Amino acid sequence: MFVESPIWALLLCLAGGVGRTLAEPLAMRQAQQQRIWTEHLRTGDNTGKQEMPAGIAYEREGFQQRRSINTPYWFDQVIDHFGSNQTFKQRIFINDDEYVPGGPVYLFNSGETPASPAYLSGGEPHTLAKATGGMLIIMEHRYYGKSYPVSNMSGPNMKYLNIDNALEDIAYFIRNAAGFVKDTIGVDISPASKWVATGGSYSATLAVWARKKYPDLIHAAYASSAPVLIEPDFYQYDQVVARALPCASDIASAVSVLDNILDSRNRTLIDKWKKAFALQDLKDDADFAGALTDQMSTTVQYYMPPAKGSDAPDSIAQLCGWFKNTRNIPLQNMADMTAAHIRNNRIDPVSAYSSDSGATNYALYQDGRAWFYQTCTQFGFWQSAPRPPLRRLRSKYVTSEWQSKPCQAFFGKDVSGIPDTQYLNDKFGGLTPDVSRVVFVNGLHDPWSELSVARNLPDSTRNVMITMPLASHVVDFYAANSRTDFGVDIARKNILEAIKMFLAQN
Repeated sequence: MFVESPIWALLLCLAGGVGRTLAEPLAMRQAQQQRIWTEHLRTGDNTGKQEMPAGIAYEREGFQQRRSINTPYWFDQVIDHFGSNQTFKQRIFINDDEYVPGGPVYLFNSGETPASPAYLSGGEPHTLAKATGGMLIIMEHRYYGKSYPVSNMSGPNMKYLNIDNALEDIAYFIRNAAGFVKDTIGVDISPASKWVATGGSYSATLAVWARKKYPDLIHAAYASSAPVLIEPDFYQYDQVVARALPCASDIASAVSVLDNILDSRNRTLIDKWKKAFALQDLKDDADFAGALTDQMSTTVQYYMPPAKGSDAPDSIAQLCGWFKNTRNIPLQNMADMTAAHIRNNRIDPVSAYSSDSGATNYALYQDGRAWFYQTCTQFGFWQSAPRPPLRRLRSKYVTSEWQSKPCQAFFGKDVSGIPDTQYLNDKFGGLTPDVSRVVFVNGLHDPWSELSVARNLPDSTRNVMITMPLASHVVDFYAANSRTDFGVDIARKNILEAIKMFLAQN
């Protein structure tokens, strides 16, 4: 689902290694958190290679060639399930290597990231398929990756991107999957096969809601770090970050001094500190204030402790190490840390942090732009400064109002950036969804766990809740994580047991 920084060049990678694509600038102050997991979701992606059309023949010179599981297939998906019957090509990946007739079918809608065939051979959905004789299908979310129902991403063209269409995409595919899979890979899906929706972050939210909305189609769901409470003013995010950082008091002190400087309106003093942070090219003072949360937020959200015996540094200790220089005031230490972060990652501050950067770039293949539209129109999720007396690790100028302000510049005057989040919370139940046979998994180090089912399980007789105290966002799910310590191995064992229990139920 989702760092406060306006960087959407990171292209949403939910854990570790932040990749920036400066050819795709956008002031997506919110897109970083949910979207920080793309590097894992894109691992092994085949997008740079020529794609084979669905239904090609695999016979060559009399030999049956085994198709590659990296082969994408293209499903005729309805553009608007509540209007036109026109269709677009939606990218699908399939792995039936472990499938036995009657085994389950695991469906992973890739959410706010491009679909990646890496998940056909790694990650928790693949593990579940291997253990249960299942088939694994990855469905690319509309408006992401290469699955576009429109020719550009201008404001009017974004109208088909909404939760109702996204959920109906899942249902429509399942209803037509038997014929599609038979036509593309020549495999029959048994009528006895039960469907399990899976996902991590926003895609996990889709899995929960799809299970609730279509219980006749989806037998169970596995949801890793699913933010099911839609919160437009997500001030709770910083509370988790503060608990995780030993240097939180130093950061709060630095932010307080910075706010006093911004309040002074002393142009000379403000510009001096912008230069100290290597952010002198940002003209808007609020953009400057908002840029400072990038490194701290991502460090906590995607934190994993170093493996035993590893020489790898602890990322939290490394960050807090900047504040051990007692010769400086905390604000100077924060400036030194931020300047080094920008320099070492070769960040262009204007492209990365300026509110209106990329607003009129309507080209396709901008996953961050699509996510920004969803936050503007339905989710919010604006990570804002907590109100007193709560401790603040970000400037008071970082408000939900400021973060939503660019929505109109990007998508037109009809997109206010003040979404009706109550509609989704009422429809799907927020933190108490009326669902059954769902495995909710969360790391309590994850700020998004505040919006997930991580502490109070609705109807424990019908659902399972698994928490990992030292883990963060989606660590149990993604393909790049081979770690088995800090509770991940126990969580995965319990996930499998829960799924087997659900599959045994009628």
